[in-house]
Amino acid sequence: MHGWDRFDVDRDWLPPTPRCFIAGENPGDTTSQHCYARPASYESDEVTVRRALLRALREHRLIREATLEGFRDAGFLFDHAIRCQLPSGVVGAEREKAKRYGSQRVENPEHLQRWLARAPVVWVMGHIASNAVANATTDFPKQRRKISMPPYPGEVAPGSKFFLSEYLTWRTEAKASAFAKGFRRFGGERRVLETSNITFGRQEQR
Repeated sequence: MHGWDRFDVDRDWLPPTPRCFIAGENPGDTTSQHCYARPASYESDEVTVRRALLRALREHRLIREATLEGFRDAGFLFDHAIRCQLPSGVVGAEREKAKRYGSQRVENPEHLQRWLARAPVVWVMGHIASNAVANATTDFPKQRRKISMPPYPGEVAPGSKFFLSEYLTWRTEAKASAFAKGFRRFGGERRVLETSNITFGRQEQR
């Protein structure tokens, strides 16, 4: 059973109003904790992508608190392009294939399509996610990109709903704040992050 089902994401973690869907790469090997497995302590969270993402979104006032509840309540949802747990060596090989849009493991990413269609903006993290999203929609062009270099993190095309960055791992965790800052600007330009009564993680005064 994939972590999405094991941790009842459809029941417990879907945002009331989807504002942003984030497509990541892979949940890691069989010893890794899924991002929707609530940690014993957010202060000592061992899951890099969850820790880095939540803290960066909170730093830039996109969520009220750096928790899964804060993430959900601000309209965010996260899923992996490859849901099954895989050894790091296999993921690395798939990432290399994905740079050329050749990863067979993301040929039919049906589990992503619902949220790619519904979310006003989509944050695509990493080459594997890029390959999956490009297979799911022609709105994400299959172009070779060096996502570790400018103009990324940023939009994949002028006016696009897709924001692209590297995936958050221990190698890129130090860049998380810059990613979130870029995403806040991206979402603000599209007025997506201003459509809720939560503006950059703060309750508006009525």
